[in-house]
Amino acid sequence: MGRGAKINGTPKTTLALVAATLIAYGACMALNWPGHFSPDGLWQLGQGRAGVYNSWHPPIMAWLLGLAVRQSPDAAAFVAIDAAVFFCALLGFATLRPAPRPVAIIVLLAIAATPLVIVYQGAVLKDVLFANTAMAGFACLAWIDRLSDRPALRRLVIAKACLLFSLAALTRQTGFIVPLCGAVALVVILRARGARWSRALGAGALALAAMAVIVAGASLFLVSHGDGKPENHHQMQRLQAWDVAGALHRDPHLALPATHATAPDLEAYLRDDAAPRWKAATSDNIANPPSFEPLMSPRADGVGRDWARLIVKQPSLYLRVRTEVFLATLTTPKADSCPMIIIGVDSGNPEVLEMSGLKARRSDRDEIAEDYASNFYNTPVFSHLAWGAVMLIGMALALSDLRRGARRADLIAVVAMGVAALLYVAAFFVISGACDYRYMYLVDVAAMAMLIHRAALPRRESIRG
Repeated sequence: MGRGAKINGTPKTTLALVAATLIAYGACMALNWPGHFSPDGLWQLGQGRAGVYNSWHPPIMAWLLGLAVRQSPDAAAFVAIDAAVFFCALLGFATLRPAPRPVAIIVLLAIAATPLVIVYQGAVLKDVLFANTAMAGFACLAWIDRLSDRPALRRLVIAKACLLFSLAALTRQTGFIVPLCGAVALVVILRARGARWSRALGAGALALAAMAVIVAGASLFLVSHGDGKPENHHQMQRLQAWDVAGALHRDPHLALPATHATAPDLEAYLRDDAAPRWKAATSDNIANPPSFEPLMSPRADGVGRDWARLIVKQPSLYLRVRTEVFLATLTTPKADSCPMIIIGVDSGNPEVLEMSGLKARRSDRDEIAEDYASNFYNTPVFSHLAWGAVMLIGMALALSDLRRGARRADLIAVVAMGVAALLYVAAFFVISGACDYRYMYLVDVAAMAMLIHRAALPRRESIRG
């Protein structure tokens, strides 16, 4: 297929990429419809139906699911739109040039065939929505050069990027990293296009301010419909207790003066039960036993003071614990101990299932999806390290082109997307509480975008100053 061949003025390779994207999207929907729900997804769906949101899982998910459930009881519209954002962004990175290379079609179909796309994009997960909106925002920035002769459309695309970055920020607790990197990328792109520093910085500041207003306004609206439960505080206590248990696992003689004074029963639990069973892969084996929750009363605030004392007085011990946890999240060492994928509608919590309005599901198609995904467990396909290496190579190639004088928006957007993914992953050193594969999905998605971007570029593209 020649790149120069056209149909009604559109290169055949571009049309083929559009067709391949539609086929991949259709296959994803056919396999996963109406979507897979984990306990978290069911809980968020139940909140969306009720219009009352909890603060721990970012309430934007519950609000969006509430909108989707108005269209159909199974909220399938959420999955359809979420996946469409991913596939449109992937296509955006593939069609940055008027005549993409034909090999991009093969790369796109290969990416779409991985379980990280064809199955993952059918799951109702905040991690998937976060990764999709972040990638789509950077895809919008990458198109700025392509729209250089259409200023009104270019401004509209920048506004769309800001909306996508704002949604990403609302979807994850550390999602603010994305709009920050997006604003910096916009400044660099405008400067590379010849704008003065004052104008470029002003545009970046305006974009960042607009995103801050969107995020703040949406947060205030969602908080006004909150359930009033201090779930964020409770989850922070849980993380602190897990870190303390990990420290006790390494040093059983570690002093816990604040916990001992305010909640001796909690101290006894952490020393005698939690520490011996502590695992870096998940906090569930500590927090799930029925005996744990009653101990986490207001008196349990002492564990927070001991956690802070651990960081200040014995930072090396804290860092050893956190390093072990972070590596478990980054490497997901065993598929049997680290949840890799979400399939069907979870039946584990009847109360949450009833609140969601769904019925438990484990269909033949669900089994097919799970069997297909399981073939790739413990392979580079399910490896953040492998995708991270691809991402770093993509960033290095883009930086090399920039150093050689290619002052292009797509290269800057690629680098900014990689930086955002790296900073997002780094945040898990502090906040990680389990090794679920989905947590660092942004790394995989960013690498996929870089693969298709590089595959579509002409081999010997001229470098513009």
